[in-house]
Amino acid sequence: MRIRRAVKVGAPLAALALMAGACGGGGDEGSENKETLADIPAIDINETDRSELKDGGTFVWGINSFPPQFQVFHTQGNEAHGASIVNGVMPRAHYYDEKGQPHPDEDFVLSSEASDDGSTVTFELNPDAKWSTGDPITWKDYAAQVETVGAHRDNAEKFDIGDTTGYERIGEVEKGKDEFEVIFHFDTPFSEWPRLFDALYPAKYMKDPKKFNEAYKDEIPVTAGPFGDVEVDKTSESVTLNRNDDWWGDPAKLDSIVVRAYEPDALGQVMNNGEIDGFYLGYDAAAYDQLKDADGVRLTKAIDNAYRHLTFNGGEDRVTSDVEVRNALVHAIDRAQMAKATLSGVNWTTDPTANRLLRSTQTGFQDNSEGYGEYDPEKAAKMLDDAGWTRESDDAVRTKDGEKLQLQWVIPSGLQNTADEAEIAKAQLKEIGVGVKVETVPTNVFFSEYIVPGNYDATTFVYSSTNPYAGYSAENFIGPVGEDENGNPTWGNNLHNFSTDEINTAFDDLSKITDPKEYAAKANEIDKMLWEQSMAVPLFQRPGIYAVDPEMANWGARGLASVDYESMGYTK
Repeated sequence: MRIRRAVKVGAPLAALALMAGACGGGGDEGSENKETLADIPAIDINETDRSELKDGGTFVWGINSFPPQFQVFHTQGNEAHGASIVNGVMPRAHYYDEKGQPHPDEDFVLSSEASDDGSTVTFELNPDAKWSTGDPITWKDYAAQVETVGAHRDNAEKFDIGDTTGYERIGEVEKGKDEFEVIFHFDTPFSEWPRLFDALYPAKYMKDPKKFNEAYKDEIPVTAGPFGDVEVDKTSESVTLNRNDDWWGDPAKLDSIVVRAYEPDALGQVMNNGEIDGFYLGYDAAAYDQLKDADGVRLTKAIDNAYRHLTFNGGEDRVTSDVEVRNALVHAIDRAQMAKATLSGVNWTTDPTANRLLRSTQTGFQDNSEGYGEYDPEKAAKMLDDAGWTRESDDAVRTKDGEKLQLQWVIPSGLQNTADEAEIAKAQLKEIGVGVKVETVPTNVFFSEYIVPGNYDATTFVYSSTNPYAGYSAENFIGPVGEDENGNPTWGNNLHNFSTDEINTAFDDLSKITDPKEYAAKANEIDKMLWEQSMAVPLFQRPGIYAVDPEMANWGARGLASVDYESMGYTK
């Protein structure tokens, strides 16, 4: 493995990209795994030195949904599979080790340092770095991204930005001693600054709203990474990343990476058939049973930087807009039963403990659900009574002012565990007079046509983080982030479509804290606020189980660590 020089990037150490989840099954509900989260390692990737790897080969990476957008700062680009593709072909300022500590990615940023008061951050750029067009990557590319993603442009409303956090605090970007030094002047210090520029795009694709919104939707026209020359095939739902022969860093060991989408319940079979070389198995009980003893397959086991949750749409026109209703619904649903039904089939701890902002391997991880997460149907029924939702008989759906308390529960097709969750909730909510209509929609439009635009009342899916910072999840909970052309509030990547001033302020305060213990304490304070609002109610911390060719090295369950794409390869 290559060693990168560490410099001054001190900051406390999860925003989360979206994943529908993995197929699951009930397993043996009478069994119980006594293992705890503390027993599970932080990383499992068959870590191997580059010198021990073959040159060449193709890795076929199976995924369960095709990305709708490769501009990761677009509202439709906040999706985990898209980010996995982009990270192999676009610049990033920093990478993270297995403890979640940031380091400059010297292929792009030779050094990075903040001033003592946090008012300025300086990057020394690698002068060898260049776009696939042959143009050098300079301070102008960073400045253009700040202007757009920070919503500083006069026509900001024309850019469909998912999250401005951090970028909006940069008041000025200055050219340093030459075009390869960039100085960021922060109006308000931002302790999580190493997570900015986790992907960088060329200036011309940031300045023009049409290019920003559309140019990276169906292709990746300009790249700068160990892989490039990207071939996007929407018909076969595959993306091919080819080794970049003009790459200035350590050359990629693989010739190519092919990322191919399948129906979620098909991934285990195509892996068993040898059609793919690796995929996130998670809690797919059928795939686990099929592959656990299969020749040519290794199953990883490590903590994953993600959690599965139950989400309610709190938008003004939804039946779940009232916090008392949302809180009552949580008390009416047995989250432990959901976790056990999903996890017992994959030999993973059925402990449902999860924290929205901290993983179990991080400082300060704790359960903050007391008073809001307990399964208590009697309490739930009383809360709905107090909120004015009445019930004429034991079999009736509650009503208020002529409206029925019936949820539109949207789930993606091909995900048995998601269907199981919906059916468990439906049966339990019926007991307290809440109706549930389960609506199954195609996986490839689940987010783009239902969850992102807010066409749902309830659903379950995964928030999967691309970095270790608790504040990175702010985009999922704060807002509104602006207004559309008609003056209506926009919520960006906050798919709940509501927030509170208290939550907004707390995330703002979190981003200024540099002491790790104080940072963790504030993260837990925020997690409690989110429990109070029943936002992204945790079901369990997601298992880090990947199925992978045993000869593939440096890929699998990474926990808090970044993928080193050029060091992925097959052992000799």
